[in-house]
Amino acid sequence: MTFTLASLKGFLMGLIIFILANLLAAHLLSDCGLPAVLGKDFCADDIVRAGFPLIFFEEGGFAYRIIFNQPYLLLDILIGLGFSIICGFIASLRFNQHEKE
Repeated sequence: MTFTLASLKGFLMGLIIFILANLLAAHLLSDCGLPAVLGKDFCADDIVRAGFPLIFFEEGGFAYRIIFNQPYLLLDILIGLGFSIICGFIASLRFNQHEKE
């Protein structure tokens, strides 16, 4: 395995972890879970929330409203990419340590 392949694997693992954390947060923060986020729920007055660590989307409720915060979405994307880059860097460092042995 080369240095760049180790970095790529670390980056992709970090990206997958961040996407799964977003899905878990959407499931736990929404009233009817992940089906509500996907639009497949049957709850009457549920509130759908999406975003981790910042909630950038909220929809529903008794007095129906939609809130979409674009700066929070962009910040979430930057945080996810930063986390993935750090994971790729750590994977490449571990690869270098393994090469030296």
